[in-house]
Amino acid sequence: MKHTKLRLAVLAALAAHTSVYAADLSAIVISASPIHPHQAFEVPTQVDSLTAPEKLTQDNASLGAMLESIPGINNQSTGAAIGKPVIRGLTGDRTKVLSNGAALDYQAYGERHAPTLDPYLYDQVEVIRGAQGVLYGGEAIGGVVSLTSPNIPYAAPGQTNQQGELATELQSNNQAWMAGVKAGIASEKLGLTFGLVKREGDNFRSPNTSDAGEPIPGDAASSKPLVTGETPFTNYENQAAQVAMGYQADWGKVEARYSQWQGKQNFLLVHEELAGFVLEGSGQKMQHDELQLTAEVALNQAWLLKPSWTRTYNTREESHDEPFETMAQDKGTEHYLDLRVQRDDVKLALMHPKFGPFEGEIGVELMDKTQTLKSGHLAPSAKETRQAVYLFEEADYERWLVQWGARYDLHKIKAGLGAENEHFWNPAEMGIYDATNNEREFGVLTGALGASYRLNDQWTLAANFGQGFRAPSVFELFAGGTHSGVDAFQRGNPDLKAETSLSADMSIRWQTEQSAMNITLYQNSIDNYIYLERTGRLVDEEGQTGNPESMLDEMQAEQTNGVIQGLEWQLSHSFNQAWSLDTALEVITGRDTANNRDLPLIPANNVKLNLHYALAPMANLHNQRLHNQRLSLGLKAVAERKSAGDYEAFSQYDDMPFGTASTQAYQLWSLAYHGEMQIDKRQLDLALQIDNLFDTAYRDFLDTYKGYAQGMGRNVKLTAHLAF
Repeated sequence: MKHTKLRLAVLAALAAHTSVYAADLSAIVISASPIHPHQAFEVPTQVDSLTAPEKLTQDNASLGAMLESIPGINNQSTGAAIGKPVIRGLTGDRTKVLSNGAALDYQAYGERHAPTLDPYLYDQVEVIRGAQGVLYGGEAIGGVVSLTSPNIPYAAPGQTNQQGELATELQSNNQAWMAGVKAGIASEKLGLTFGLVKREGDNFRSPNTSDAGEPIPGDAASSKPLVTGETPFTNYENQAAQVAMGYQADWGKVEARYSQWQGKQNFLLVHEELAGFVLEGSGQKMQHDELQLTAEVALNQAWLLKPSWTRTYNTREESHDEPFETMAQDKGTEHYLDLRVQRDDVKLALMHPKFGPFEGEIGVELMDKTQTLKSGHLAPSAKETRQAVYLFEEADYERWLVQWGARYDLHKIKAGLGAENEHFWNPAEMGIYDATNNEREFGVLTGALGASYRLNDQWTLAANFGQGFRAPSVFELFAGGTHSGVDAFQRGNPDLKAETSLSADMSIRWQTEQSAMNITLYQNSIDNYIYLERTGRLVDEEGQTGNPESMLDEMQAEQTNGVIQGLEWQLSHSFNQAWSLDTALEVITGRDTANNRDLPLIPANNVKLNLHYALAPMANLHNQRLHNQRLSLGLKAVAERKSAGDYEAFSQYDDMPFGTASTQAYQLWSLAYHGEMQIDKRQLDLALQIDNLFDTAYRDFLDTYKGYAQGMGRNVKLTAHLAF
């Protein structure tokens, strides 16, 4: 059992390095390889993770907002708590979010659908950029966000380990607060961890600037916002919990994890009426339950079996015109969306010893998913299944690290023709699909090859070539109803083909004791790129024309071919023991090559700079010493970005008497402090951050409120974590 003991020792070492109670996450990478841990400097793929001080200051209800400091990552936001990570111009079903290695199925089809988890409960957050289909399957065309919960703190023989922390957070702009706790206790063989977190936030405020007044339909186009100052219907209430139990022995280990996330969120809508424009709140109530069973079993000293099973249950309840506080009065009506998703994922992976220079993993994956529409008219009840087999291999030569793999996926989707789906298949109603196209099958073989070459201790060259695959979702194929996420009536297209991509990137990396630099060029060519385009019709909530109050744009799922190209540059440099600098630059373009136009929802070019000054240790009034203190001054400069036209979400606001779809350049400054204090052998981490320091009025291109409101104004955030 030497192989198992060695592997468990490696995992224990990783736990010591990646625990949020202790540590620096920047050096260790787990997700980039299932074979060995590597430094980010060594692996072919582009991987970033948050350091402990950064995670402390950037910990957020919004996963997208938390990660946007990483080069190539942007935030598709809807207020303070709803944010989807955008990796190299791709998000939603093209960017995979993993919770402890399992896919987070959070009904990601809408611009305003955020991942249903709380980042606080996870110790490690990694972002892997570029197509990752071989290891992670479909929906990884853009990349992967991998979140890992605290490791169970197994102890040495005869000993007991325990760890934990209390956390709190206060924000000034929207009076938001957070309270959380994480803890773990374990002996040599048995262990337990748990975590709880609660967040609430009121309406956020934007800078008070000149607004559009009280426009009426037909007024001349204006870019002035409709709403300034307090932005109504942007409050939220979220809570989450996790618990894990584990057992390890010489033969391996087995662990069980259960988590639940609940969220109540409002977002602001503007409805057009004959006499003017009305502000309304759309409420959401969501819950995500996740149960995972994982094991590692040493078959002998060279082979390792890794089975896992994950069940997720996701519910989304939404009212078109009622905030969550009063939306229950619409429950069961056609105005009330109640959509449930149950999903089971089974994975059986076998890690094999070296054959020649390569060692790797062979795996089989099965997925079974049932979507049930309880009420409302958006997407039908449907069934999905997926079977996949993959192979991943790695060879570590003296200077070369080579990774390659191949994968085959078979994905089947079927929307029923029963009475519960009559709204969608009946020609007298929507007629979206019929018996000839209600069942689709997609099969594809993909592969990937990556290599890094260490010129010396300071320079590394890396390159990756990968194929990606994504079957169209139930929503894209069969939708037929009002979607508050884009304030439009959406029609699916049951004849859509699967998206396939060919991605390539090349990097030059340089590191010394004082500096680290990375320059990456990439291109991602996507065939059968799925997008929504306006049909030119205005319809009512039943998709019918002729109603004088029919003011909803109708949008239809279509396809084209596209290419996304970009450059990412990042540099960290320490001038001396006190002063250091972090910089990052992103330049990105996305083109619809079939129609010679821009792709929708491509982020604006941007640059980020952070200047840090390390303060000397100092004693406070109680003679407790503050150490590891750092002051940071940050600048984020974003270029202008023009709307891609009628197939850009929210593009109508370029022609309306308020708001905008095309955004202007802007600059935001921030100021932050981080320090640590020992209190009776316990460590207190403190962080104070002021975002939008000068209360600048701006609208970000990926902000879904840009059509009628502005971005958040100045916000002061105080965070404290106390280890126990």
